[in-house]
Amino acid sequence: MTLQFRAQLTARNLDVSLHVDDAERIAILGPNGAGKSTVLAMIAGLLRPDAGRAELDGDILFELGSSAGNVWTTPHTRGVALMAQEPLLFPHMSALENVAFGPRSAGARADNARSTARHWLEEVDATALAGRKPAQLSGGQAQRVAIARALAAQPRLLLLDEPMAALDVGAAPMLRQVLHRVLADRAAIIVTHNVLDALVLAQRVIVVDHGHVVESGPTRDVLRSPRTPFTARIAGLNMITGEASGTGVEHQSGLFIEGLGATGITPGTTAIAVFSPSAVSVFRQPPHGSPRNVLPVTITELEPRDEQVRIRADDLTADVTAPVVAELDLTPGTRVFFSIKASAVTIYSI
Repeated sequence: MTLQFRAQLTARNLDVSLHVDDAERIAILGPNGAGKSTVLAMIAGLLRPDAGRAELDGDILFELGSSAGNVWTTPHTRGVALMAQEPLLFPHMSALENVAFGPRSAGARADNARSTARHWLEEVDATALAGRKPAQLSGGQAQRVAIARALAAQPRLLLLDEPMAALDVGAAPMLRQVLHRVLADRAAIIVTHNVLDALVLAQRVIVVDHGHVVESGPTRDVLRSPRTPFTARIAGLNMITGEASGTGVEHQSGLFIEGLGATGITPGTTAIAVFSPSAVSVFRQPPHGSPRNVLPVTITELEPRDEQVRIRADDLTADVTAPVVAELDLTPGTRVFFSIKASAVTIYSI
C-alpha cells in the first residue's frame, strides 16, 4: 500500500504534500488550527480540496484543478477508514454488532461478519465487551471497540484523528499499547498533539503549521533535533531506550530505570522509558527515601524558561525553579543526581 497526496484548500491557506509507504505509520503533529485534521478529511473523502491529487495503490482518490479534468471518488469506495476522537459507535447496537457493521456493509454474510468482529475484538482485548451497548462502555473500552470496527472493514489505509484525546490519563497508555500491536505492518496516519503517540506509534513524523509542512523525518530524529518552535516545545520529554527487563528498561550503558507498564512487555525486546522533566528532582548527593530511579549525570546547560530553569545533562532534562538552582549552586560541569519516582515513568514497547 502506498499513498501519494498533495492538496490545496484556499479558504484554510492549506497546501500540503505527503506520502505513505507500504506498511508505514506516520504521525502528523502541529498546533491547533494547523490543518492536521483537514488533511485526514480530504484523504477520507469528507472534504473536497480546491486542487491537488491523491493516489492510493495506483487508484486515484481525487484529481482536481488539472487540465485532464476532475476526478473525485466517493468515501466508501476509497478503502480508507477514519477513526475520530470520539468512538461514534451506533448506540442501539452491541459492541459485536458495531464491529460487524463494516463487513456486513461490504456484503459479508451475517455469520461471517460476526466471526470477523469477534476476531478483531480479541485483537484489541475487548472480547468480554461483545454483548455490551456503547452506553455500558468506558471511554477506553469504547475506543477499543472503535479500533476493532475500523480494522474489521479491512481498510487499505487507517486514519486516526487524536485517538487518545478524549481518554483519561489511565486509559491512554493502555490504548497506545493496543494500537502499537494492531498497527504493526499496517499503513496508518495518526494525527496527534501528544509526542508519546508519535514515539510509540509512528516511524515518521510530519509537522504541519499554518497549512504547510514545516518539518518531517524519522520520528526520533525530528524529536531529538527539532527545527521549529512547536516541535521543540513538545519534544521536551525524556526518553531512555533499552531492553525490557523485569520492571523496567536496561540501557546498553548498564543504566536501569523502573516504571509503569514494563510487566506487560516481553523481556528482551526493545522498549523506551518516558518521563517528564517536571518529574525529575535534582540533588548534589544521592538522595535518601523512596525513589527507585537515581541517575548520576553531569550538567551541560542551564536554560531559563519563564519561571523555571531547564537543566540539560547527559541527554536528559529536568525542570526546577530558579531558587533550587541557586541553593544547589548548579552550573555547567556540575555532577548531580537526577531522581525520578517509578510512578512517574511509563514504559512502552517499540
